Amino acid sequence: MKVILHAFLAAFFLVSCTTLKIENTDYEKDLQPRVAPYSNCFAIVAFTLNYTEQKCFPIIKINNSYLLLDSGASNTYVGKKALKDLFQIDYETFVNQHGSITEDGNIHTFDSCVGFWNIPSYEGGRKQIPFYASNFSSSLFDGIIGQDAFRQFSNIIIDYKNKVIVFDGEPINGDEIPMIIDEQGLCFIELLLNGKKETCLIDTGADVFILRGTFFEKDCNYNYSKLEQIEKLKERKVELTPPHNYLFKNVKIGNVKYKKITGLLASDSRIQMTPEARARLSEYSSLGFPFFKDKIIQLDYKNQVFRISK
Repeated sequence: MKVILHAFLAAFFLVSCTTLKIENTDYEKDLQPRVAPYSNCFAIVAFTLNYTEQKCFPIIKINNSYLLLDSGASNTYVGKKALKDLFQIDYETFVNQHGSITEDGNIHTFDSCVGFWNIPSYEGGRKQIPFYASNFSSSLFDGIIGQDAFRQFSNIIIDYKNKVIVFDGEPINGDEIPMIIDEQGLCFIELLLNGKKETCLIDTGADVFILRGTFFEKDCNYNYSKLEQIEKLKERKVELTPPHNYLFKNVKIGNVKYKKITGLLASDSRIQMTPEARARLSEYSSLGFPFFKDKIIQLDYKNQVFRISK
């Protein structure tokens, strides 16, 4: 059965929120009704990959706030704009009332629940997702929906072909790769890069492939954007300087193969991320949008497997 998504968030409610406003932009056009080939699931929400310019982040809209679907984030939180839009709460007022500011200016997210996203199911049930406050600020989105929200379901499907996220869907057709869930709720799998195993974070909030530098500085043979050029330089015995872009000839996740996947080192200053996130990427690499483009992925928390389908 195919489910037709009409005003995709019309049936979604947030505590203290008003009705959905649609603006006349290209971004809004990408959130129009569409057909999603799923049945026997809890709920389906459409997302867009576009913001003022072409981007690769899966983003949903609630009221006038844009929220990133980020499997690489542990927590769900809203920034200053969304706090005001979704809950009619002024950031400074909230901080003064709760007194939960840390020395670095951040908020204790676990202590600052501001309201809930009540997701209605097709069968009449509801799932209540807590939202936390943060001083988060981005020009691309107003908050993040992280693993603490996703893990309230037995599994989620993020369908990049139809641009929908499916909550508690049936198993998709595709390889099943063992999935490790750490103490923060983040999900990891192993894949092969030029025949070498690497542990990677499943990160739908990244639009690039981010590499753990300590591994690739020693073991990556195809670390330049032009393989022909590197071979010629090797023949001339030219000393090679560390590259910005690493190119992998063969990448394999289960039976899904990729050719010429480019990645950036976590230390690359062009990648915008928090110091904490950059530090963690000394332990593993991060799978971003290049691996998910035009594919369907499923994070099955109950069975601890990752599925990917072309």
